[in-house]
Amino acid sequence: MVHLSEILGLPVLDAEGARLGRVDDLRVDSHRAFVDRLVLRGNGGTSSVPWNEVATFSPENRRVALAGGAAPAAWNGGESETICLKRDVLDRQIIDTQGRKVVRVNDIALESAGDRLVLKRVEVGLAGAVRRLLAGVIAPRLLRRLAEGLSQQGIPWDYVGMVEPGSARIRLKVHQQLAKMHPADLADILEDLGRVERKEIVSALDPETAAQALSEAEPSVQAAVVEAMHADKAADLLEELAPDEAADILGDLPEERLQAVLDAMEHEDAEEVRELLTFREDSAGGLMTTDFFRARASWTVGETLAALQKVNEDLIPELDEIPLEDDDGKLFGIVPLVRLVRASGGLPVTDFMRRDTRAVTTSAPFKEVVERFEKYHLRALAVVDDFGDLKGIINIEDVLSRLVKGD
Repeated sequence: MVHLSEILGLPVLDAEGARLGRVDDLRVDSHRAFVDRLVLRGNGGTSSVPWNEVATFSPENRRVALAGGAAPAAWNGGESETICLKRDVLDRQIIDTQGRKVVRVNDIALESAGDRLVLKRVEVGLAGAVRRLLAGVIAPRLLRRLAEGLSQQGIPWDYVGMVEPGSARIRLKVHQQLAKMHPADLADILEDLGRVERKEIVSALDPETAAQALSEAEPSVQAAVVEAMHADKAADLLEELAPDEAADILGDLPEERLQAVLDAMEHEDAEEVRELLTFREDSAGGLMTTDFFRARASWTVGETLAALQKVNEDLIPELDEIPLEDDDGKLFGIVPLVRLVRASGGLPVTDFMRRDTRAVTTSAPFKEVVERFEKYHLRALAVVDDFGDLKGIINIEDVLSRLVKGD
């Protein structure tokens, strides 16, 4: 095993022993993870040679020699699908997709495999930092013994996600690993990254996955991500969120940006969000969502359950109770879902409802909302306007989230 810190600065000689310069970087094939080109600096410029033209590679003896006939060529920085370890990885923030966190790279471990030098892992512990600090200052063997006694923290290359702008792009494998993460873990990663890096990650994910992660992030991060995106992309992302979540995010944006994103959203989605934005944030109207399942009071149990089977599956976990509305859209009653599961399909759904709806009006303050949830041990609370029209639902998760944030 050899480390990049031990390689950088090694003298490079031609086949006759003449000095050409020093190792300045290693270029890696990003798909196959092995070194395919040696980058060297000398004679006032930067050049490179293919790895297969390196005859002797010996960090222990501080020597790199090229094969006969090898001639360094001018170096232009490489193609977009390549990675230069010093330029693109060392000292950079990367995503540890296995540990689900953002870390900074202190050193990079490589291993000889036949005539190839293979990228194995990045070092993020104290040993890597010390190795970098003392490389070239003390003898390599002494430095290795010193590093062996320190904290060794390495991340296999397969679990490294590159997110630095201007460097290697997020590879397909890493993108797939990010998409499999729990939204809360992905949100933690977004919160640890800078503004530009967050944009890189969110842009690489599909709108649904990005929206799920964003819904778990801190409000300041949510607003920063949406503000940095193109209005059309931001609209696609917000359309995947519940209307109340989208409204909360847009409410933190400057007015001009808010209107630009709303104009880019689908008309129906935008209208729902616009309505929610008219309510105070600390009121029942500001807490409620307009995306929920409701049944008609005139339906039978069978009709209600049939309609329930067609509802968006994201709403299912919140369906402990179903609000019933009359033909005029007014709240008529609440029916616990558990009562319908074993009921005869032909019976009126109103036979199983409770008329005590325990609803609040859109203007009810947050304190009153909390009191209703606490007093009646609710998981969801219906919200009506001053005329009794059913306007939305507040879920216990929204209340808890607001309480945790200290609002």
